[in-house]
Amino acid sequence: MSRTSKIYAYFISVIGITLGSYCVFQYFHSVFFDPNPKAELMQFGVLLLLYILCRCLPIYIRKDYAIDMSFICNLATILCKGPVVSAAMVLIATPFIIVPTNTGDRTYDHLFNKPPIKTAFNAGNITISAFLAALVYQKTGGVIENINLTRNFIPAFLSILTFFILNCAILMFLFYLNRQAPFFPSLFTSLYQFFPNIVASAPIAYFIVRIMHMENGEFMVLLIMLPLLLARYSFVLYLDVKQNYYNMLKTLTAALEAKDKYTEGHSHRVEDYAELISRKLHCSPVEQDDIKVSALLHDVGKIGIDDEILNKPGPLTPEERKVIMTHPLISESILKNVKLNRKVRSAIRHHHERYDGGGYPDHTKGDEIGLEAYIIGVADAFDAMTSDRAYCASMPVERAVSILKEESGKQFHPKVVSAFLEVLCEKGEI
Repeated sequence: MSRTSKIYAYFISVIGITLGSYCVFQYFHSVFFDPNPKAELMQFGVLLLLYILCRCLPIYIRKDYAIDMSFICNLATILCKGPVVSAAMVLIATPFIIVPTNTGDRTYDHLFNKPPIKTAFNAGNITISAFLAALVYQKTGGVIENINLTRNFIPAFLSILTFFILNCAILMFLFYLNRQAPFFPSLFTSLYQFFPNIVASAPIAYFIVRIMHMENGEFMVLLIMLPLLLARYSFVLYLDVKQNYYNMLKTLTAALEAKDKYTEGHSHRVEDYAELISRKLHCSPVEQDDIKVSALLHDVGKIGIDDEILNKPGPLTPEERKVIMTHPLISESILKNVKLNRKVRSAIRHHHERYDGGGYPDHTKGDEIGLEAYIIGVADAFDAMTSDRAYCASMPVERAVSILKEESGKQFHPKVVSAFLEVLCEKGEI
């Protein structure tokens, strides 16, 4: 971490933990004077247990990114308990969070094996977000423990929006200070990608509050979590199947490239470049997945090209070039019985089309094809230029970048070239 980001992380940690500690004191002080402390502590204990359970059972959407259902518990606490209890719950739960890692070796992250600043920053972030979101709920007319949906709908929505924006903004600003991501684009991307899912899950919090006010409601709340855990398990199975499918594609391309030392690893490098470009262009997660699959499979048709042509140590004859130019069509033919969506098939078929219409196999131009094909085209060309091939040695990155700039708007889509140059600059390659 940079010095500035460390100062910021300590600042958020101190503010959040101080606020949370004050709320813990205030809560237990109020419970002491509560006419029915047993019922109050029972409700708080159930919400706390659900929150810890949700935090300990994340779902890894990507290798480096996980989501969990803890927001449901945060919102339920905001609706039925208010700012003080919302912040207190987060801080009390922090030492008990044990999260499985995504390394495949059954290891866990917990209070004793994570850097203290990371644990403190996360606790401070969520504490501040929950407390201020609960204040927004009250200040906009929301009534604590009032389960009238009509009256509290708008305050609840504003509270959800506040929690999500604050939580993301605090985290994204840390990434910005650490030069890991731009602030506003990352914040808007998170809002676009995840806020609809947060809103869709919010009714569960409302039902938890309603059930909590019924006789023996605390125990009924625990029961309704069982189908949610089953849904989580089903989704994890789906993600596992999806990951296995992706791993099979990587194994296939690695096997195809292993016979040629000049192209070994080419598809994986193109995939990496294409993913970075798609993120820079703010493509959705689904679009990013499509682009990664297209990148892995874009050259699979070369299995149908004679090795003597593929590995010819010199210029190709016009006839040989015509044979090489058939590989996108061969790829499409090979994959015709594989369940791929239209955008993936189009990107594989058209990754050698030019922006000005001079490419192959269909001589399309401009926006006649999707951006996915142009992304694969730029990533493919850059890796080809900067890698050793049978017919030529690799060129310096600076020369390859110069060619990309010269061909922007001609061979390559200018928007894609601009995004890729930003990627290379951020990686320190130019």
